[in-house]
Amino acid sequence: MASRNYFPKNMILYFAQKDPEMVRDMFVNLFNETISLSRRIDSFRDSSDMLLKQYGNENMSNHYQYLNAISTYLFFRFPEKYCIYKEGKFKAFASKIGYDNIPKRGSFEILEAYYNMCDLVLEVVKSDEELVQRAFSRFNGLNFGDNGLHLIVEEIIYIGSRLNFDFESEEEIKYIDDSNLDLIKENYREYEKNQEKDVIKECDEIYTKQDFLDEVCITEKDYNFLVRLLDRKKNIILTGAPGIGKTFLSKRLAYSILEQKDDDKIEFVQFHQNYSYEDFIMGYKPSKEGFALKYGVFYNFCKKAERNPNDKYFFIIDEINRGNLSKIFGELMMLIENNYRAQTIKLAYGDEKFSVPKNIYIIGIMNTADRGIAMIDYALRRRFSFFDLKPAFENERFMDYIKSFKSERIINLVEKIKILNKEIKEDFSLGEGFCIGHSYFFSNEISKECSLDEIDMYIEEVIEFNIIPLLKEYWFDDYDKLEKWKKILRDIVS
Repeated sequence: MASRNYFPKNMILYFAQKDPEMVRDMFVNLFNETISLSRRIDSFRDSSDMLLKQYGNENMSNHYQYLNAISTYLFFRFPEKYCIYKEGKFKAFASKIGYDNIPKRGSFEILEAYYNMCDLVLEVVKSDEELVQRAFSRFNGLNFGDNGLHLIVEEIIYIGSRLNFDFESEEEIKYIDDSNLDLIKENYREYEKNQEKDVIKECDEIYTKQDFLDEVCITEKDYNFLVRLLDRKKNIILTGAPGIGKTFLSKRLAYSILEQKDDDKIEFVQFHQNYSYEDFIMGYKPSKEGFALKYGVFYNFCKKAERNPNDKYFFIIDEINRGNLSKIFGELMMLIENNYRAQTIKLAYGDEKFSVPKNIYIIGIMNTADRGIAMIDYALRRRFSFFDLKPAFENERFMDYIKSFKSERIINLVEKIKILNKEIKEDFSLGEGFCIGHSYFFSNEISKECSLDEIDMYIEEVIEFNIIPLLKEYWFDDYDKLEKWKKILRDIVS
């Protein structure tokens, strides 16, 4: 970067002269470790595009703020965490050690893949105390945050990329054994992130247990039970009737345990009949060259959690009973169990060893009213604890919320739904799992500031487009009962 003709440096200095505040904000954002790396990189590039359009001239066709430059900035700020990316160096070294997870050129994924490879090399470096001591003696007491381990990794990758050696020969590569990196991948783990190095004190919005209880209509006793259950079992499934707020609750449960609204520590997926192991863990996907091994959402999330073992991570699966669970989880059926966390197993693809970290908590969501959906796999069922959520029409906070609208019609609708739910519960072909949920009354479309006419319009839409269609499905073979309840509900707003 000290080179006089290093275009990225020249362009960023030019931009800094033209708009110092914007460039400062670009670097403040780039160094903000509370934001996901992909978002920071995208923001830095977008800002560079804006500056080029605003201040560029006919001799400036590019801002040159590519992955190499951005990774260099990150390395200078956090030498204990990042390495410098360069495409040629990455591909040359990767080919020599058999690392084949190389996405398309120019994408964020290629930088993430490079950092993953650096982490693998880092584990080998850490295991060789003599190498670390000899290398550190050359730093003359300079502090690189992690005793220069990442700098050693940089040197190994750079020199290794330029050497012409045969990976299969143990004599020609001293610090990588004959397992072709299997052992490195098996033990891959980034050292704990040094929070004291953060230059940005701004953090995610605080979210407390009381915030949860104010937003979600369950009792404090049930909340405490849920938290203990998740902590002990690691895996829970929230069940209940449609419209009961299971998805809303699951995310806020995670927020309350994290004590902040940190979406980077939460992953949300929805299962369906075509969802597969290849989507979830890994598998071969079409690429320009034919087929390439790609990592799935759960694999990547586990690696993220593995890099930060002192933080908690939450993986939320909506409609968990709609997928073929044995097919999706595969050999991980055992690893998600609390007693087997952090134990390794060989994956179906790539001959790679893998483990599910102890700091991942899985929250499944399923509607008990789904018809035609097979019951959840027994082998998976015994690895989850089930918590059944009830409609909150008797909840004191919910009724206070309903009364705050000062609408007799919305109170009347709630009372009618209580009676309706009693009838559904007593119906032999339905039962408690088919009751109407309370979340239909929580919407951004209504507030205490709404007029009575606006509230009437909203509850009419809830009746016509949410509740009645559900009753048509429930009582498709009982015309009289269906018509009776259609009339009762419609009379509320007539």
